[in-house]
Amino acid sequence: MQIDPWSSHQFADYDRLRDEFGLASFEGVVDELPDPPSLFRRGIVFAHRGFQPVERAIRFDEDWAVMTGLMPSGQMHLGHKMVLDQVTYFQDVGAEVFVGVADLEAYATRGIDLEEGRELALEEYAKNYLALGLDPDDAQVYFQSKRSPVQRLAFLLADRVNLSKMQALYGFDGEDSMSHMLSPLVQAADILHPQLPEYGQSRPTLVPVGVDQDPHIRLTRDLAEATRLFSIKDTEHGLGVFVKSDEADRNLARVAERIGVAEDDIVEHLLDEAADVLTDLGFADLETNVGYRALYAPAATAEDRFKIDVPLARREQDLGELGLIAPASTYHRFQTGLTGDKMSSSAPETAIFLSDPPATAEDKINQAKTGGKPTAEEQRKEGANPYECPIFELYTYHLMPDDEDLEDIEARCSGGDILCGECKGIAKERADAMLNEHESDRAEAEAAIDQLVREE
Repeated sequence: MQIDPWSSHQFADYDRLRDEFGLASFEGVVDELPDPPSLFRRGIVFAHRGFQPVERAIRFDEDWAVMTGLMPSGQMHLGHKMVLDQVTYFQDVGAEVFVGVADLEAYATRGIDLEEGRELALEEYAKNYLALGLDPDDAQVYFQSKRSPVQRLAFLLADRVNLSKMQALYGFDGEDSMSHMLSPLVQAADILHPQLPEYGQSRPTLVPVGVDQDPHIRLTRDLAEATRLFSIKDTEHGLGVFVKSDEADRNLARVAERIGVAEDDIVEHLLDEAADVLTDLGFADLETNVGYRALYAPAATAEDRFKIDVPLARREQDLGELGLIAPASTYHRFQTGLTGDKMSSSAPETAIFLSDPPATAEDKINQAKTGGKPTAEEQRKEGANPYECPIFELYTYHLMPDDEDLEDIEARCSGGDILCGECKGIAKERADAMLNEHESDRAEAEAAIDQLVREE
């Protein structure tokens, strides 16, 4: 299997994809979340990478962030709403939200002018985000082209990856423009910049994505790890904090010069810094082995790894390093388009847009593919298939937050007690109510856009 973040490929076998790309199941994580919404309960968010630091931050009410982005290239539809539903939930349980407008990537990969991208982002996305419940007091929307620390960080991260890796991850070849090749590094900087001192500090950061974006996540996690002075490993002596090495220890030499320590003493000095961090956290009986570049904490458990890692990264920032925590990610299933194909802004018949008048949405639902049988007689006798029906997906993802309502319509559909026409009628009523309410919320959101959007 291959994942291309810029393709229109529609995935089918999510279990196989999860296993082949080393994603962890989200099934057990859901039970640890406070009052999880239907997207989590129903397995629509089905996998994650490195969610444990985020789960800890939620549980202990610690500082953490959610990073999401938007490509200003078309109208916002229900597939986009699914991401915002996750973001607003995470904001409710303590996250600070960053929304990056990928105007540089839109220019590089889709030829969209920066000013055109800006207008689309403000009118079509920012306003809808507010209407969907994003609280501007703990959120910000910014533009890649305007946020110079993101561009600076992208350059610093570029020094930690080579062309071979970029080709392996993305399949770049001699026909790709350099701006296209640069855009994943800018996106990595987007994801990591909420941890820069001017925007917060080292902290767990979560990125909710579709599985097509996993190459970006893998690249960003690797780049974050490459910025670290310390690594944490399980050893026979308990958790060990190790001073990392690179080619000829160039990084350590640079740190030694910056903080005024002799190169021969820098490893011992850094281990002392780590011991200071662990002592502040309450760990005693620490054992230092300068030869192995190691500090052992015999009483620390695997669970303590995430307790230790964040303050350790913050100490790295105190020493002038980037000290970036590898971001976590959650992965959601794609909602099938109304035609049975992939939902797309460029194919209006596949999607209900948040700006659609109710009458337009009704027409799209009328024309939608279903999981029904060829005749009413067959359907009453054999039942329909809700699991291959875009209308049932509409209910599952957006229109039926109550699990009992969804179970009822599922049973009636598969049991032949309801025909597709009647089912579509219910969907139209619920879509009308959702769109009317959303339009009212959009009108109220106008006043908060200036508070949400940051120009730098």
